Amino acid sequence: MINSILKTLIILFICCSAKAMATVPGSLQDKHIKYVGRWDFSNKSEYFSYWGGAYIKVNFEGTSAKLKTGHKTNFFVKIDSGPWVSFLNIGDTVNLTPTPLSNTSHTITVAQGKDYDYEFSFKGFIFDDNARTSDPYLSKTLVEYIGDSITAGYTDAQVNVSDYGWIAAEKLGVEHTQIAFSGICLVDGVKGVGMEVQYFKLKGAKTPTPEEWNFKQYTPKVIVINLGTNDNANKIPDSLFRARYIKFLKDIRSVHPYTEILVMRTFLGLKEASTLSAVNALIGDGDNKLHFIDTKGWITVNTDDYNDGAHPSISGQLKAGNKLKDVLVPYL
Repeated sequence: MINSILKTLIILFICCSAKAMATVPGSLQDKHIKYVGRWDFSNKSEYFSYWGGAYIKVNFEGTSAKLKTGHKTNFFVKIDSGPWVSFLNIGDTVNLTPTPLSNTSHTITVAQGKDYDYEFSFKGFIFDDNARTSDPYLSKTLVEYIGDSITAGYTDAQVNVSDYGWIAAEKLGVEHTQIAFSGICLVDGVKGVGMEVQYFKLKGAKTPTPEEWNFKQYTPKVIVINLGTNDNANKIPDSLFRARYIKFLKDIRSVHPYTEILVMRTFLGLKEASTLSAVNALIGDGDNKLHFIDTKGWITVNTDDYNDGAHPSISGQLKAGNKLKDVLVPYL
């Protein structure tokens, strides 16, 4: 009798312990939540991304969703096929569904970043008490974009989720990440840190730090680079720009030996000759996975394609994204 009672107590203890240890849907331990882009998982109670356009995706069943973040920040939320909704300068626990959803399965995507504020803290979701989560659809193909404010969607209200790179990748149904920062040059040390250095770091250019990015985290199928506008504005000599571009491309190739690398002509044609010369030099050395994209005529200055003569408008980004989509198809 005593043994029987003891066995029952042990079984109850094990069941209760297993229930207590079960993963809470939406928590950082929930493996159904997928992270795309450069994420820092070193803090087990709070995950960070430092580059605009990194995103989170998960399926859940229920009527409501809240997001926990460690500080005020900017992010954008899309539920199912609905529009992107902006959440700007907001923090703590944020209600993402002020109007309750239908009690069915939903896909939620959270993308971070606006202008220069690209540090995003994610502490998990809060779903309904009886909610369940599942894996969202993710393409096995990833495109990575490297650039400046033009690639980051600067001057557009929803910035990173409305830029040409995001548009092209979404239309193609592939995942994507943006290593882009407003004002950044290719060449290091002219206007702060340059992309030739910062691309290889975990964190963005807002507060440059020495942590290296672990390139084993993911491998892009294609990398698209759009740099040179700020180097031109800062009067970087063409010869120096060409030399640094060659080195930058070699350094990228050393960590991504099999990735297709597409180097864009800047939309305004700035540094075009030195960019093309750098690409051709490496193609001549045998890099057959390196390509130059001639963007001439994609969007037109002094028209509605631009907000200010330098940064594409929403319609300009859309035009450029549609053009880039067609260019990307053979490389995916």
